[in-house]
Amino acid sequence: MDHPPLSSRHFTSSHCGNLRHKGMYVIVDAAVEQDFDEQLGSASYWCVCTQKAFGPDGLAVNARDCVAGRECCDH
Repeated sequence: MDHPPLSSRHFTSSHCGNLRHKGMYVIVDAAVEQDFDEQLGSASYWCVCTQKAFGPDGLAVNARDCVAGRECCDH
């Protein structure tokens, strides 16, 4: 079975490659996604490295802080 690549409209190329949120694992019709204004809370994010809501540096993971320049950020 072929799975689509993980992607998110909430992340850009400047975000850490290890940042995940639950919306990345749901396939949504593009027409529905345009009308769906989801507000992702901090509990929705996790780091692939730690599998927790904090990164290897011990700080919280989220779309605002997991960007280039953070010590543990993987591009």
